[in-house]
Amino acid sequence: TKMFQGNKLRIAVAVALLVPLAVMAQQTLKVDVNLVSVFVTAQDDKGNYVTDLTRDDFVLYDDDQPQPVSVFEKDEAVRSVVAVLMDTSGSMVDIVPFMNRGVRDFAKTIVSPDQLLVITFGTSVKLVHRSPDSAQHLDQILQNLRPWGTSLLFDAMNFGLDKVNASDNQRKALIVFTDGSDNGSSLSYSRIVEEAQRSGALLYFVAIGSPILVDKHTIETLANNSGGRAFYVPKSQLVGPYLEKIHKEMLRQYYLGYYVSKRPGFHRIRVESPGHPNLNLHTKTGYLGS
Repeated sequence: TKMFQGNKLRIAVAVALLVPLAVMAQQTLKVDVNLVSVFVTAQDDKGNYVTDLTRDDFVLYDDDQPQPVSVFEKDEAVRSVVAVLMDTSGSMVDIVPFMNRGVRDFAKTIVSPDQLLVITFGTSVKLVHRSPDSAQHLDQILQNLRPWGTSLLFDAMNFGLDKVNASDNQRKALIVFTDGSDNGSSLSYSRIVEEAQRSGALLYFVAIGSPILVDKHTIETLANNSGGRAFYVPKSQLVGPYLEKIHKEMLRQYYLGYYVSKRPGFHRIRVESPGHPNLNLHTKTGYLGS
């Protein structure tokens, strides 16, 4: 009996010592390792989406070093949070009606647990609508929009990135209605590039009107680096179909994730599908580590 009691005591002491060590190991893992999320669009040479690929069809590289794919999901299994940023500066006075109609139609496609945020930016940046606010609430907001003042594009993008990053949904995206002009943000272009790389959110830009008046370098660089796209919409065309393209693309993306040790600086990402060399794989170019 004494021997049995002694063994019980030794086991209790051992467990008491091991539990803190296990907790410390978990905390160390959380602190020292980052999950890098990568959203990939696969299209054939005709532009059709290819949606039947598996985890084994992809090879991920981080700074040219192959990485095991620890997370693999696709289609509607991945939840989204989308922030729509609407430029309401004075230069958009004849664009607002087109923008309003497109945003109103797009909002109908976002169903819980996906999330929608609507942010306006002109002289100030405001969150004016968010899930689960009603469609009637959004209609009222859009009806009351009055374009005027300057355009704080970069401040608005930083605000939007903060909002989508606060969500637990895996896919985070900004859809920005803008001509690419910024007239007084507190953040510089280089700073918003860094914030976008740190966030990992997909950036989509919708420019309505003449492409000659659009800062293509700004919006195309931000879009391509993030894995998003830039669309140019003539006033003669509806905005809705372009937003539908964005929504369709997000629903057909592959979500790949891998773990790497925390490292500061910019790290390049490359995704390949060796068994399907003719596929066009579209994804972000890299991320900013900590």
